[in-house]
Amino acid sequence: MATIPNVLSDESFWMDRRLLTVYHNEFAYEAEPPATMEEWKERRDFTRAQVLLAAGLDPMPEKTPLAPKIWGHFKKEGVIVAKVEFESLPGLKCTGNLYLPELVKNPAPGILSPHGHWQTGRVHDAERGSVVRRAMMLARLGFVVFSYDMVGYLDNDEILHAWPEELRRQYALSGVSPFGLHTWNSLRAVDFLCSLPEVDANRIGCTGASGGASQTWYVSVLDERIKVIVPTCMLSSHFQGGCQCEKGPLLRINGLTSFDVLCACAPRPLMLPSCTRDWTNLISRYEVPALRKVYALFGAEDALATFCQEAEHNYNQETRERVYSWFTHWLLNQSLRERIVEDSMEVPTPQELLIHPERYNPDVDFAKFQTKDLTPVRKKLDQVASHLCAGALPKASEVADLRSFQAQRAELVGELVNNDQELKDVAVRLTFSRWALANGNAQNVAISRRGIGDIIPATRVRPKQASAEAPAVLLLSSTGKADFFVGGSHANLLDTLLERHCNVLAADLMGSGETAEMPAKSPRNEHHPLFYTFNPTLFSMRVQDILTCLQLMQEDGYRNISLVATGDAVKPALCALALVPRLHAAVLDMENQEDNPAAWQTELAFQPGIFKVGGMKGLATLANVETLALYKASEDFQDYVTEFSKQGGRTTTIALGRESLQRLVDQYAAK
Repeated sequence: MATIPNVLSDESFWMDRRLLTVYHNEFAYEAEPPATMEEWKERRDFTRAQVLLAAGLDPMPEKTPLAPKIWGHFKKEGVIVAKVEFESLPGLKCTGNLYLPELVKNPAPGILSPHGHWQTGRVHDAERGSVVRRAMMLARLGFVVFSYDMVGYLDNDEILHAWPEELRRQYALSGVSPFGLHTWNSLRAVDFLCSLPEVDANRIGCTGASGGASQTWYVSVLDERIKVIVPTCMLSSHFQGGCQCEKGPLLRINGLTSFDVLCACAPRPLMLPSCTRDWTNLISRYEVPALRKVYALFGAEDALATFCQEAEHNYNQETRERVYSWFTHWLLNQSLRERIVEDSMEVPTPQELLIHPERYNPDVDFAKFQTKDLTPVRKKLDQVASHLCAGALPKASEVADLRSFQAQRAELVGELVNNDQELKDVAVRLTFSRWALANGNAQNVAISRRGIGDIIPATRVRPKQASAEAPAVLLLSSTGKADFFVGGSHANLLDTLLERHCNVLAADLMGSGETAEMPAKSPRNEHHPLFYTFNPTLFSMRVQDILTCLQLMQEDGYRNISLVATGDAVKPALCALALVPRLHAAVLDMENQEDNPAAWQTELAFQPGIFKVGGMKGLATLANVETLALYKASEDFQDYVTEFSKQGGRTTTIALGRESLQRLVDQYAAK
């Protein structure tokens, strides 16, 4: 390996601050209400977009026909109860119970009832919380209620509720997660409820406790058909929920909180039950006053209500009785009372409610990973992933407006990697050692964005006959900048560029070269199920490093800029090429670069949602360069990208080479 002077010393402060700040689900956030209607609209739109992104629903998949099966009707305490099952999309089903008033003279308001993490799910009936009594009483009051299983619970048992890491990482690449599946099922449950002739689709409410409360506000923020919202015992700015079903990768990387989600639901009627002995203990002091300011923007202060019990985490009878009054007031136009006393009634047994009562086991903890054969689970998840990514790799002939397609896809790429595209006068150059080369002079620099604390060790090389008008090239390699100097495996590329009087910047991307050991020294725990909910990937940092380096080169006055990437620097380079202002050329060494789930799951390549934009192949069609030169790309890769270049759009020329990477660099990057 080549030996060149280090940019960074052993001082402890030479640590990229992106690796030191780690967020988690018990981080205490500030409840910050928007001050104006304009701020509220901007934050609402951002919140919805972030939820869709994290749920794998950007772009929104095609809705398949539900074709619901409703059967097994029986009467109980003036309520008709039925079993329900439908396929919400290929590979994913939704199961539950429908509760209808025995006499429905006109279309009645509907209530969506996600159950949360009660031990026995939708059939749970205990003093601290009863999903069944809540549904029965609401039906007796005149509502049609749909109580449905979370994925992995009870009758919806084809896919696990809690996923092991191997499933989480593989399917996150396609935007598939427990959070996304629950969110999609909730959206389709609204479709089902609104499709019933007994239901008035203009009067829909939703309520659940704990994890059911999380589902309540996520489906509500995405679907405005839900008019009245009651998330029970969940809102908090110091606890954001602890289950995979409540958070998807990327959900909170911009500091998005549950408070923001409920802000975005304003001014719809919102009741927030809380208690003293769980994480909702402080909402009357912090979150509710902040929410009142939001509702005041609409003049809708009366649409926000809360109460706090001296109790533990619950959806008990006292809470339910207050909720009944809230729903009857807003959806049945009745006067608002403090509470409606819950009837004493005999409720259906689990055996009466379940589709498969023979499989019922009340001792199973669905919220913990249940060891089982993952083969059938993978088969279902493969179906789901295929549907969610159905349009990720269209044929060029299928894209009617290529320029618009590329612009939309590039925007999605930017959202996935959460990059800073507002780079302007932010690259800080700290200069270090200088030394002479055969055909030029080298100087080490540390590059950083102002106020961020990121660190990119790099070496700036200028030929002996330097000129700002000469081509400038950014060099990236798996092992860092040293790979391009004497003794490095690609030293000939730097020699070629200097012979052509090119200006060069060779950089260490995050996790390579001088930063290779940094991730291991950080407090990041990438194996935690919720880590990527709150924290950016190393891959996204590498993409940002490329964007920052290119910005530095522009600030240095270079206009004829190219990029050369080899090894595992190719994937982030492809991603960055979709986001940069147009470059002169990009030369990518595609040898041994795989575009499959295994290749995208390495520590430095993992990026949730990347298959939503087609992986490497899809990213290559977005490259904003005059010439994209591919060295030793597979024939399939070449053919796909070449077809898109023929379509127009960004009118990128595709150059192919198999004999010499050096020749491609000489022909295109140094032109």
